[in-house]
Amino acid sequence: MTDNAPKPVITTDMPKPDGIRDTIESIVVAFILAFVFRAFVVEAFVIPTGSMAPGLYGKHSQHRCAVCNYSFAFGIRESVRFVNSNYFQKGTLEADGGFSIRCPNCGWNGDGNSDLNRSSETRVVGDSGDRILVLKWPYDVGGALLGPKRWDVVVFKDPQDGDTNFIKRLIGLPGEVLELIDGDVYSAPAKSIPDDIRAALSKPPPPGNPDFRRLTPEQELRLAKHLAIQRKTKIAQDSLWIVHYDHDFRPDLALMQNNPGFNPPYWRSTGDGASDWDATTPVVRFSPKSDKEQWIELAGRPVQDVYAYNDVGMIPSNPVNVGDVRLKFVFFPQYDKLTTPPTDAALLLALRKGNDEFDLRIQLDGNVIMEKPGDRGIKRELARGKTTAFASGKPLDIEYENLDYRVALRINGEEVLATRDADYSPNLPKLLERPYRDGRYSQAAILIGAKNLPLELRHLTVHRDVFYRSDCELESISPTGRANPYARYPGWGTATNPILLRDNPIDYFCCGDNSPQSKDSRMWSDVCPLLINRGDYQYGTVPGDQMIGQAFFVYWPGGYRFSKDTPAVIPNVGRMRIIR
Repeated sequence: MTDNAPKPVITTDMPKPDGIRDTIESIVVAFILAFVFRAFVVEAFVIPTGSMAPGLYGKHSQHRCAVCNYSFAFGIRESVRFVNSNYFQKGTLEADGGFSIRCPNCGWNGDGNSDLNRSSETRVVGDSGDRILVLKWPYDVGGALLGPKRWDVVVFKDPQDGDTNFIKRLIGLPGEVLELIDGDVYSAPAKSIPDDIRAALSKPPPPGNPDFRRLTPEQELRLAKHLAIQRKTKIAQDSLWIVHYDHDFRPDLALMQNNPGFNPPYWRSTGDGASDWDATTPVVRFSPKSDKEQWIELAGRPVQDVYAYNDVGMIPSNPVNVGDVRLKFVFFPQYDKLTTPPTDAALLLALRKGNDEFDLRIQLDGNVIMEKPGDRGIKRELARGKTTAFASGKPLDIEYENLDYRVALRINGEEVLATRDADYSPNLPKLLERPYRDGRYSQAAILIGAKNLPLELRHLTVHRDVFYRSDCELESISPTGRANPYARYPGWGTATNPILLRDNPIDYFCCGDNSPQSKDSRMWSDVCPLLINRGDYQYGTVPGDQMIGQAFFVYWPGGYRFSKDTPAVIPNVGRMRIIR
């Protein structure tokens, strides 16, 4: 090769890209990825109704009670038009006499009419439903680890039209027999059920005969021997507690004299004469002047399945008693005020559900004893536990609950003791009797006592559990306007009408947390053409292929307004949360 040979030309200039084409390609790819992500990973939904209240809100507004100052949400309907920042009317509600709301804490609703709605205490907060994110891919993958689980909050296609997205709580799984009794969920593996009972539940009831029962009374009792109560997970239960009374928001009890219908909860002494208890302020105090046990009890409005979220005028006329309750407070022992604390100084608690009572003694040295009164007042010890000894002035978080036929005490978040099934369990033959099966005899009583122990109780609250109603009938007219062949039949899966959930094809059973006003598996009376054409749909169930995913996050709760005339666009950051 000579020096005169041509040399290769090297340049750093690249061909100019087609900017417009690349931009379009990037946008198209972004849209494709977004649709793939939405279809298979996560999708956003809006809560349309209040069937999952008070945990998840549909269209709603906010009210602060003029009597106890407690703030709560209540549902509104499409026909409601806001007139000003103080009250609302118009639409169908004008003919109904207004939308009546009731405070969940004190029960005040304006002397039994809708005056409260027009008071200056009503303020518009958000008229839209909570916006949530739904995780889809785990349910698509399925299996024991990732598939749907009991107590999940799930989104699925409404079996009645095949298009509307419903959100409920999953309470029944494939391959089991399920029955709602006295507000609780009972189930048994389908394979463990006697053949004649399983065969009877496998056949749909004949249409047009609401008095027909698939099981005879004898079969119902045999089935009851196989059913077991399904207790909620702690994660789910934390979102299912509903406030009954919060002593930080004490109502004006003087209103009781001029308003006979006003019956708020309040703490009162159980003894005659002067009491060493003082519950007239948010901080409840006990200053003993004798060595006797002294008690206060929660009086007034009974614990029932009434929801502040619902229109009082639409609440069923027969609210039922709820016996599953939680007593919660911060306990401050004050025995440093005593020269020598007595050895029998103790905090005393008692919960009753119907005829069952559970008495608790938390002693100064940290020993805890639970007893159950029996015949002739003789108490039987149920459980014993140990916690750290009291330190005067040092607070302890106390939770005492009767939940799903299990009574438990937690101190500072740690369970100290609980009942065993051998000591406390449901009597299903009795609960299946008509007077008992819907909670009418499950009234709760809550008492607090003390002996020789000066103390303070702060943030004293009583909560109730969700109560899944059984006293419901299927509607005469279906949502599509067709006559319902199963009109007036008892709700699917309710007491005396259990449901068999198949595992091939897959069936799920879902209910709303707002049980008195939730159109859920109990009440479905129609079926969309898609499921009719398949020929294997069972009323009251969600087919496995109609399940969309698990709701897991409220990313945009109903927001705040700049004014009454502006949209609710200010985010309510405090209610952004994980869904349990």
